[in-house]
Parts: sequence; structure tokens; C-alpha cells
Amino acid sequence: MAVYWDTSCVLKLYCPEADSETYLGKLESAAAPPLSSVLLATELHFAFQQKFRRNETAGRKPEQLIRRFQTDVGKGRFQLIPLDDDIHREARRICRLCYERPDPIGLRTLDGLHLATATLASCREVVTTDERMSLAMPLLGLQAG
Repeated sequence: MAVYWDTSCVLKLYCPEADSETYLGKLESAAAPPLSSVLLATELHFAFQQKFRRNETAGRKPEQLIRRFQTDVGKGRFQLIPLDDDIHREARRICRLCYERPDPIGLRTLDGLHLATATLASCREVVTTDERMSLAMPLLGLQAG
């Protein structure tokens, strides 16, 4: 069964964080390459720049990190799913589910697109550290990976 990875966790594979080893272990023990949206590549560009500015890249420049990620994608270590109309429709459905509740979940746009991609890719698990995504996942039949 494919597992979807959110940017929050993929970032930990390239920039050292306190829990990076946990996520490296998850990746190494995965039965199949993680799935994610093509949004991941763009989000990583921004995240690598931010982390570099805060000296959180172990001395690696953002360009080096993105090339490493692109190499990993090229080698099939990640599968990126393109955005299409079905994903946008699903994201709008997820938005309604989250915001029309008595206790709304303040899901953000890109997180909604990630969850829509995971749902349409028939993933049952999502690896994320994002609190809002984690709150929305049970509404979609998704569990933490």
C-alpha cells in the first residue's frame, strides 16, 4: 500500500532536525517509494531557502539540496503525482468537510491539495507533522503513517 509523504517530513530527510533519524528509518523500511504531489518540489525550494537563512542546512546550499532531491526523484525514490482537475475538485470537497463542521479545521490550501492527492492516489497513510492535516485525515479515512 502506497504511503503519502507531506513536505514537513520530506524536509527532515534533507535538513537535519531532531527527529530526522525517525523519518530516515521510515523511508528505508518502506515497502514502496513514497508518493507526494508535484507541489513538494516547489515547497522544498522555499523551505530549503528558509532553512539556509537560519543556518539549518548543515552547510549545504539550497541549490545542492534541491539537486539531491531531484536526483532522488529521478532514481524513483519518490513518486510525484501531477495536479489535475480531479485533485482540485477533491480539495474543494475536503475544504467543505473541514470548514463546515461545528468545530472547523483550519486546513490551508496546499495541505488540502496534498490530502486530495493522497486520497485520489488511494493512500491509506500520510506521513506528516502538520497538526491541521492530522486533524483532517480521519475525515478522509486516512491514518498517520
